[in-house]
Amino acid sequence: MNLNNKLFALVAGALLCFGCGDDPGFIDAKDTQRIPALNPATISPLSNESGSVRAYVGTEVTVQGFNLDRIGAVTMDDIEVELTAQSIKELKFRIPALDYAQNDLPYAVKLRVYGADEAQVFSYDYFVTIPVTDASVSGFAPVEGTVGTEITVSGRNLGQVTRIRFGSATVEAADFMEVDDDAKSGFVKFRVPAGDYAAPDTEVAVVAEWGTATIDVTGETPFMVHVPSFDALIAQPEGVNSLIGDELELTGRNLDLVAAVKWGDVALTPVEKSAEALTVRFSASIEQADPVVQTKVLVAEWGLSEPAQTEVLADAWRVDTTPSSSVVVPEFGPMTVEDGKFYLGKTVTVAGANLTTVEKIELQYDGECIEAEMLAGATDSELKFTVPDGVTFATAREVSVVAFHNGGEQLEIGKATIYPFYYYKDVKLGSGSSSVSTYPYPEFAWSNAFFLPDTGRVLSTDEWVSGTVDSFALETSNKAILLENKSPVLQKANITLEQYYGIQPYIFLTTGSDGKLAFQNPANSASQLKTHRYLSGKTAVSSTFGTPIIYFLVLKSGAVFDAVKEGSLTCVSDVDKIASAAAPAFGNGRNFIVGDVIAVQYVTYAKGTKPAVAEDIHKQGYMVVTEVTCADPDKVTQTIKDGVATDNPAGAATDLNGYVKFDFYWSKTLNK
Repeated sequence: MNLNNKLFALVAGALLCFGCGDDPGFIDAKDTQRIPALNPATISPLSNESGSVRAYVGTEVTVQGFNLDRIGAVTMDDIEVELTAQSIKELKFRIPALDYAQNDLPYAVKLRVYGADEAQVFSYDYFVTIPVTDASVSGFAPVEGTVGTEITVSGRNLGQVTRIRFGSATVEAADFMEVDDDAKSGFVKFRVPAGDYAAPDTEVAVVAEWGTATIDVTGETPFMVHVPSFDALIAQPEGVNSLIGDELELTGRNLDLVAAVKWGDVALTPVEKSAEALTVRFSASIEQADPVVQTKVLVAEWGLSEPAQTEVLADAWRVDTTPSSSVVVPEFGPMTVEDGKFYLGKTVTVAGANLTTVEKIELQYDGECIEAEMLAGATDSELKFTVPDGVTFATAREVSVVAFHNGGEQLEIGKATIYPFYYYKDVKLGSGSSSVSTYPYPEFAWSNAFFLPDTGRVLSTDEWVSGTVDSFALETSNKAILLENKSPVLQKANITLEQYYGIQPYIFLTTGSDGKLAFQNPANSASQLKTHRYLSGKTAVSSTFGTPIIYFLVLKSGAVFDAVKEGSLTCVSDVDKIASAAAPAFGNGRNFIVGDVIAVQYVTYAKGTKPAVAEDIHKQGYMVVTEVTCADPDKVTQTIKDGVATDNPAGAATDLNGYVKFDFYWSKTLNK
């Protein structure tokens, strides 16, 4: 044997033994050149147990070696595989169908290779993933409601759900409100359908259908449907008719769920409402007819969405449509409002008498008439409406509050100073943590993670994820945002104006590994969102950028500072200074402490990066920090590098069960 042949035999023998889990038997040196030798380091894809590299049923696997044309068969868990290519130095084969359940983690399978003489020449532990492709359900919420209540079914691969059986009713996929087909944390949203529910409070099983399979959604916790149940209505005596202004009392159960009682197409005026009794009035809006006594069906409607559920209370109910000789006129007492001022969206309570005759409320100023939404449940002595955001002025001003009654008659309720911006008091946020071993992530932080200025709501991380507040941030990589020169920049080829503004802006708090507590611009860093966790604190939210671009500016003095601190702010639309901080930090020696005011500026789609001028600001707000219980402004932390301890500025976390509390002002849209 010449020198080259000797070297080849040594290499082939070494490759043959490397990776052999099972002993192939003694190899005679003179047969070495004819025996296949495979190099496991060349296997591609080289799947692993962690799943960072995966291979699937049907994946073509490639491996290099010597004498591979002499391979007779390859098996995986004793199932013979299809050889797709074979030469002296390379072998390709396809992973066969394996009888394993779907799983997130790979399975270890035994890969064996046999020579032409059927002797085993190679054995290796390979990893094959059987991906979870079936639809599955992990839970649902809420657990009770009425017709029209929105139910969220959580799970994975739920885009495959074709219909949902809700008791005897069926909701088809075309009628779902929203579907997220995420392979790990998706959802289906639908509304409780109208149906023939046997009792005022009925337990209903919910079943999802997909393909030819079904999923028991509710299991041992059926959904509880609440619907009104009416006692029999006493029939009208012959010759006795209801008159305009007459009241009709209905009794039963769950009557507080009734949205309307109608005589024909006319909604009767609610007077009093409780779970056991409902009183309505035949209102003056019923027009006189010929003949004056009209007979129409009397029905009740309920439900939180259209179409409403209806029940016939009387097939034929007679009403004398002759106008009442005495018109009932509303009388108005004081108007009161939460937080004492008429901020946009706040609920105003009006006291008085005969208030069920009020048909509409408007704010009137300079020839403008802005209708306010009246809230359900008005009584003769009280009604409620919300301050409308359709006002066109930018600075607080006095307007007339006008009520319409009895077919369009107007009466002024009174004067009110309207503040044309939103205000939320005592907002509390918990902090995320990038180092849960040093700064644990507690229940409070999980349930009070994200603040949405557009609605004033504080969301849990579960709500943030399942409600897809920011669907771009839930992707593997946020295609809408990139970091350029340390600033987030919108990638407008990947996100439209409508999509950007469709994401409610949000802010949150983080605690870094050095204990630094800071407010966060969602698009500031790909490492910040994941400091929050969902599913009761078990899973990091996201390791991508958030999408809304928000910058901060800490104010410690000045006219705006004084107005916010004193509660005398009358305008938030004036942009005095441009914010530039992406993550203002708490503590002496850092950016803000308790008592400071922080300007919050939400950038326009047109700008798509750090604001430079007032026209770059889509919306603006001010927060005044009133309390911090999760960090100490004077506490100093240390960073150890190369054995050297360096003091960080003060403001480190001390107890993440605590919170940051603030009051918040927020503008309407300033610039598109």
